[in-house]
Amino acid sequence: MCGNTLFLPGFSHRLMGSRGRNQALHLGQDSLDGLAKVVSRFIPQRWFAGEGKRQRVYTPFVTFCAFLGQVLQRDASCREAVRRVQAWCHALDLPEPDGSTSAYCQARLRLSLECLRKVHDSLVQKLSRRIGEADLWRGRCVKVIDGCGLSMPDTDENRQVYPYAGGQKPGCGFPTGKLVGLFSLSGGHLIRFVQASWKNHELKLARQLVGWLRPREVLLGDRGFCGWGFIALLKTKGVDVVLRLHQARPAGHGRTCWHRPERLAGWTEELWGTLPEQIEVRLVTFQVANDGFRTRTVTLATTLLDETEYPDKALIALYRRRWEVENDFRDLKSTLGLDVLRTRTPEMIEREVLMQAIAYNMVCAILQDSVRTHGVPLDRLSFKGALAALRHWAPLLMKASERRQRIIYESILLALAADLVPLRPDRSEPRAVKRRPKVYQLLTKPRRQMVVSASRDLKK
Repeated sequence: MCGNTLFLPGFSHRLMGSRGRNQALHLGQDSLDGLAKVVSRFIPQRWFAGEGKRQRVYTPFVTFCAFLGQVLQRDASCREAVRRVQAWCHALDLPEPDGSTSAYCQARLRLSLECLRKVHDSLVQKLSRRIGEADLWRGRCVKVIDGCGLSMPDTDENRQVYPYAGGQKPGCGFPTGKLVGLFSLSGGHLIRFVQASWKNHELKLARQLVGWLRPREVLLGDRGFCGWGFIALLKTKGVDVVLRLHQARPAGHGRTCWHRPERLAGWTEELWGTLPEQIEVRLVTFQVANDGFRTRTVTLATTLLDETEYPDKALIALYRRRWEVENDFRDLKSTLGLDVLRTRTPEMIEREVLMQAIAYNMVCAILQDSVRTHGVPLDRLSFKGALAALRHWAPLLMKASERRQRIIYESILLALAADLVPLRPDRSEPRAVKRRPKVYQLLTKPRRQMVVSASRDLKK
């Protein structure tokens, strides 16, 4: 006798066979919410094939989309990611997963670093293939390098890999890391990055990114990367540089030879021996004058020696574009939340940073689609505006037909192209805040000790 009731009073649905389980497993296919529809345009589900052998509600692709939704909204908690999955199931009349965050957190930890790196590299390859001849600088591909700091929760595991910055008392600071990223100047996307503790110099980390530079490319960077060994290593690969001259070197104008110094710390004898005895560098000096400030002299060091093909004005104009990488890091740190990470172990810190990079590049892909569709300049599009459009338009994609999905996505691209940021060349803004912070005492010892001391003082 077959009963029509799905659940009997007093019995859990887990006792009713595999119907609910099998239905829930379809959540990872084509029935996710609008965010997953957008993700599928750039990150196919086949990239997650082979991840996990057991059938679960939190499949690798479902976990990835929930994690990505967390990253795209700064300070979003794991509870919010679980509620997203529950809402997907409810909208599709599927059994909802438990409201606890435990299963989701375990599923995030099961996302292998190899899989996330493969997703990131495949997305970068897609974005790099979009760069055409018109996007190049004098026929050369330009990449920009820069670094930033990271902060993370104060846990024992994080402190072992990412120690406190200098001068911080135990229990009163936060583990601090450093990240050096390689960006595309034409596409704005993050090509590769290296992360380590704050004790590692940016120049040492930058050497790990040399393999992602190709012959005839140009590397653009600030004075922190103007080191003899780094420039010589790039020169052996056929890569040219345009860097601001390090303050320890004498300024000038014209060609000069830099001889190989004694072997520097951090270089192996074998690698140092492969570098040339000297490198020829061209120095370009120019003046920068801003209203209300004293005139400042800036000197560039470049291995582009042909003054006819690469005149001084072209190099100066190229270096002015180096500031675009600061805007890229602002989008990563302030908009997505890379400056203050939330996970509590080094293993999850690596996954969180990778997800931040994937989320950033996915938004860059949407911006590039808007550029290709409507012919607007990429540097006039708003990254934060793209996130807002994605959050509010994506839910419309959930149950839309394929034709309707194309129309909605084209509407997103049109909304981005119609909302251009103002063109403000040479804009200078002081690093100052108007709103005063609230006056609280500083944490001079671990919070637990402060709480106990405060309660004793109240009793007295």
